[in-house]
Amino acid sequence: MEQQPQLIMRLDRLEDLPPLSLSRGDTLHTHRTGLERAWEEIIESAFGFHMDFDFLKRAGAYAPEYVLYIRRGDEEMATTTATENPQFPGEGWLRMVGVKSEAKGLGLGKAIILAALYALRARGYHSVLLSTDDGRTAALCAYLSLGFRPVYLHESHHARWEALKDILPPRFASLI
Repeated sequence: MEQQPQLIMRLDRLEDLPPLSLSRGDTLHTHRTGLERAWEEIIESAFGFHMDFDFLKRAGAYAPEYVLYIRRGDEEMATTTATENPQFPGEGWLRMVGVKSEAKGLGLGKAIILAALYALRARGYHSVLLSTDDGRTAALCAYLSLGFRPVYLHESHHARWEALKDILPPRFASLI
């Protein structure tokens, strides 16, 4: 069976972003030396497999200030990378959105996504793309709620998005 490419989503406008709100005691910061293991732990918890931090450096445009974290107490709980994908020049690219499993449902996913969108807007981007997997329903709902919409770049995308309409809560399915 042929492996299907990830789903692609685009947010066309960064002008009208909702306010970024963090819970009391949560802090937002960028990557610094020594946080590589924290990033790996978040990604492993969120995706269920280990990925080395060096993946970010090998996989495209990387700078420490592009990697964002939300820290709760004394622990990094969420991360994403706000960069650019060479396949889509001139558009921001949201990568590797992850929240530790014990923090799911606390709003950290949406907060880290918003932080990345604000960072991309500050760097002059007007639109943002991301890739995601069919089974990441919580992430799909967060993306849809922020205005991301499907982009159909592969012959499988239409049918897969149609199938997701039956899985996602109706208020999100109606946005596809």
